[in-house]
Amino acid sequence: MALNQFSKALLLIVLVGCSYQPEDPIDYNQEFQSILTTFDNSSILDLNADEYINNTLFLNFVSRLDGQKIHFLEEDLASFEDSQISRGNIYQNLKAVIDIFYQRYEESLKKRRELLTNHNFDLNIDESIKLNDRERFFTSSHEKTTYLRKLVKNEIIIQMLDGKAQNEAIAELKTNYRDRLSSLSKVRDEDKFGILANNFLSLIDPHSSYFSARDLENWNLRMNLSFEGIGAILGYENEVAKIEELMPGGPAIKSKKINVGDKVLKVGQGRTGRMINVRGWRLDDIVEKIRGADGSIVRLEIENQSGKEIIELTRGKVVLEESDAFSEIITRENTKVGYINLPSFYSDSECMRLSMYSCKSAANDVQKILRDFKLQDVEGLVFDLRNNGGGFLHEADYLTRLFIDSGPTVQIKDSNDNINVYTTWRTNRTWSKPVVVLVNKFSASASEIFAGALQDYNRAVIMGQETFGKGSVQRFTDTLNGQIKFTDSLYYRVSGQPTQIYGVTPNLLIPNLINNDDYGEKRYENAIKPSAINSAIYFVNNPLVDDNIEEIHKQALSASAYFSLLNEIKEKEANLEINLNYEKRVRERERSRTDSLKLINLRREISNLKQFQTYEEYIEFEDEDEFALDAEIDQSINILLELVEA
Repeated sequence: MALNQFSKALLLIVLVGCSYQPEDPIDYNQEFQSILTTFDNSSILDLNADEYINNTLFLNFVSRLDGQKIHFLEEDLASFEDSQISRGNIYQNLKAVIDIFYQRYEESLKKRRELLTNHNFDLNIDESIKLNDRERFFTSSHEKTTYLRKLVKNEIIIQMLDGKAQNEAIAELKTNYRDRLSSLSKVRDEDKFGILANNFLSLIDPHSSYFSARDLENWNLRMNLSFEGIGAILGYENEVAKIEELMPGGPAIKSKKINVGDKVLKVGQGRTGRMINVRGWRLDDIVEKIRGADGSIVRLEIENQSGKEIIELTRGKVVLEESDAFSEIITRENTKVGYINLPSFYSDSECMRLSMYSCKSAANDVQKILRDFKLQDVEGLVFDLRNNGGGFLHEADYLTRLFIDSGPTVQIKDSNDNINVYTTWRTNRTWSKPVVVLVNKFSASASEIFAGALQDYNRAVIMGQETFGKGSVQRFTDTLNGQIKFTDSLYYRVSGQPTQIYGVTPNLLIPNLINNDDYGEKRYENAIKPSAINSAIYFVNNPLVDDNIEEIHKQALSASAYFSLLNEIKEKEANLEINLNYEKRVRERERSRTDSLKLINLRREISNLKQFQTYEEYIEFEDEDEFALDAEIDQSINILLELVEA
């Protein structure tokens, strides 16, 4: 977990306007003590951090830090457990663990690079590797080296499956490891502290986390769906920053002079500021140079196949449109059906503070779509919350109000057992026609509030898979130099049932490829385990799902070639061992591609789209504007039509 966060921070950074400025050097020991003090007795957990400062702390911390068990050795754990730990020295002890983690990680990268240079990989022998769910740490350096050899061999095979010769694959991986070691050399104390603090807090509560000033501003930018900057995403290759993505409507794409793949060599402020060479810099340092206020000017020296050029850009406001609510009208059996996909419960918090009615927000955007649907005589709605991880609580509340006349929407229980019932007394109902809400295992938090409320009111049929089960609410509070986000309340459905751990169980289940047991709140050992509370007072509509609806759904799934094939593929992919014989991997890949192509074409058949003849044709196909139904949406529409006709 820690390594993934670190890699993302270095390899994918949005160039946004931000007021963050580096502060004076931070005393991280004092900051950690501040985190402990702030956390004590302030969360719904009703405990303090001291309860976690014990002999099991190191083992739990190391397991959180190195979840795959591929960096630390058993002897490292033994040395940690010999340490005498107390509240006063906890930071120094955990910092020692972090330092050894980075040391072991660097050793692993160097060993893998060395293997690429010196080892003769035999791709014809039968052996395998288990990448996930390793049960223990390595007992010796020799055992670790054997595993790393297999890991590198697997990476070579992956490159070769993409069409590279073995020597080309090795050369590509050598470059990759050089870049990773270079990124590792740029790690600062603030990076290590962030990983230390977040991994420690996650031992107490999986949803508690630490935010530096920079982290907090970036979080707010993501939730607001807009920012000031040039509208680009930066990557890193061969010690040089590269343009990874251009955002629609941003200054960079509007200039028509910057393209994906261009290298950023120098940055200058204003029209006359000195151009500073940024080769070899950390990405976040380059971003600090490119950031700035709306209307200000930045100059970039860009290099591409045409040569070098200095581009002048005026920073501006960029809206993350890909995260907006998306809608479509589908005609089925002469009936118009509305479809809305909501990626998150977003909100422009600053605008909402001043004037909630004209702001960019999930509820406001959905309300506009619903009004348009009514004007176009749409008869029913499929509301897609799959992969929606949540967002602002008030947006879930406001969104629910669009579908009910009046009554409670959610209940919040704080750390003092006080219960606040969010209630709408004056109707804001915008949509009265039938609704199906589509969810999956990655629908969480605010998604579960909305889906759970509509299910309790019998206002919608919930379809898909059991949701994540995050029924907790977090708030921010200050530390000396940053903030922590911690759980201070739990939310409950209007029925009084907790969403925490249990999630929302659909009225009608739809199978999918993933193993749901591998995801969700249940897998956290330290997840809060709540009990039910009293039901709020609310009016329940007549049940929407009866035996007839259930039988129609069951028969449709049984008759579906798509879902039958999906179950077959799921059984085949249950094996956690990865084959390291190249010829066998090629055959496995071809079987997998054949199955995938069948699934893809079955899905396209639903939308009457052209079938792909080969997997390569599918890979090369690009049509970002094409809206295609998938099997879950299709099944949801079938049930929705039954509700419309009822």
